Amino acid sequence: MRQLMAAIILTLSSTAFASNVDVFGDAVLRYENESQHVNLPDRERLRAIFRLGIKGSITDNWTAQGRLSTGLKNKQNVPAITLIRFNTQPQPDRDVFVERLYLTGKFTDVNLYIGKIPWKTKHITDVFWDRNLSPIGVHLDYRLSERHQLQLASLKPLDGNSDVVGLLNIVQWNMRFSFDKVKVTFSPSYVDYNGQSNAQYAKKDTQLDNRFLRLSSSLSFKGYQLGVDLGQSLNDFNQFEQFSDQKTSVAVQLKHGKLAQPGDYSWHLRYLHVERFGVITEFAQNATARFATSNVQGLDVRLRRKMADTWWLGARVSDMRTIEGPEEQGLRIRFEGQYKF
Repeated sequence: MRQLMAAIILTLSSTAFASNVDVFGDAVLRYENESQHVNLPDRERLRAIFRLGIKGSITDNWTAQGRLSTGLKNKQNVPAITLIRFNTQPQPDRDVFVERLYLTGKFTDVNLYIGKIPWKTKHITDVFWDRNLSPIGVHLDYRLSERHQLQLASLKPLDGNSDVVGLLNIVQWNMRFSFDKVKVTFSPSYVDYNGQSNAQYAKKDTQLDNRFLRLSSSLSFKGYQLGVDLGQSLNDFNQFEQFSDQKTSVAVQLKHGKLAQPGDYSWHLRYLHVERFGVITEFAQNATARFATSNVQGLDVRLRRKMADTWWLGARVSDMRTIEGPEEQGLRIRFEGQYKF
């Protein structure tokens, strides 16, 4: 893995002398208020995310891309750093790390991604995998026809900034159909995670093997999209008596709008029911609840408006609670804006 990353760094560095190199980035400023917990104190703070990247062509078929991000380098699905604390709370780390670093090969009917890559398989929500977390590995898109696509991936999830934990293999079939003004997608997948003991940072269920059948599907009509993410673990967890049958994840989303032009609005309403082993706890979405990424259920609402070509403003409210075990709950309110170049 280290040799692969070193090769990509060297390749990316060489693109700096080419004429077709682009520098890009974004900045997010976010006010966040978390309250109504049972066992945790309230938390109110002003946070920020800064990202800076470079990308360029190597040949007609190959490009290289790298991006730095603020955040917690040993918990890389937390890209935000805390600028101001409005109540008594610990000050988290403020790190800068290599968030993405990968090569892309584009050929007739095939796209290949190698390195520390963004998540590429099709999902309506981030319930199964938090998209702020970029694993190390290989992902392949194979276009079979206008309506059908095969996706294959073999990925090493991250254990902090410099190590990995376990192996994640994915096979997904994507289907698209159109009926007059209605568009329908189906994306069934099989996911096999081989766990690994002795993780230093990513310790939440990463030691456990887990296999999943998953389905992401959507129906779109006149700017509205109704989507679902469904998942079922195929493994047994009888050693965890209270959670042994907690193996399902469900996310239902109603969404409208895209931030294509200034003045556009985009919103979503989600219902989440994510049982303990319906996802891999360490790698699941953490944007909705402070206290857990699995064994949670509740509602998530988000609204954004594009103010200009380079920036948007928005708000998000998440009201979540535990499904089984010790009771916990939380209300998370966010007001945020993003500038992008």
